[in-house]
Amino acid sequence: MKALRLAFVSLFAVALMAIPGLATAQTTPAAVSGTLSLRERVALPGNAVVTVQIAEVAAAGRTGALIAEQRFTTNNAQPPFRYTVTYDPARIDPNRLYTVQANISVGGQIRYSTNQVYRVITGGAPVSDVNITLVGVRLPNGNTGALPLLIAGLALLGALAAFATRRLLAPRGERVPA
Repeated sequence: MKALRLAFVSLFAVALMAIPGLATAQTTPAAVSGTLSLRERVALPGNAVVTVQIAEVAAAGRTGALIAEQRFTTNNAQPPFRYTVTYDPARIDPNRLYTVQANISVGGQIRYSTNQVYRVITGGAPVSDVNITLVGVRLPNGNTGALPLLIAGLALLGALAAFATRRLLAPRGERVPA
């Protein structure tokens, strides 16, 4: 009887130890992979940062969600870049749509980005060999406020010069209105 009880307890202990392994096996990460290339033929600086994201497409009455992201620095490498974004399959609803999108930034400013939709994961969309082409993003012109600032500065200097001239030319003891 003791041997039977010991065998039962041992079997139960082994089953309990296997449960976490079974749970992990069910949530094994999946991945979307492919290449990133640029439409333009340019050399990227060594500190360029590549970001690739898998996102749920927003639907009426629902917001989309970021599912997974991969980020890496180019370290002087040039496109095309290989990417693999792992995601948790438990976060995927087979009835929803998902996309992969990417951008390349330099100094925190996005320079290249996707300009079309790349569907992945559900509805027969691929999860491998998803080749993305990035296009240049038009940077804001840094001189847009220069002319108004120059005019305002010159007006201020003119006003200060007029005030100083009036003070210098006023007879001693006479009060000059400000």
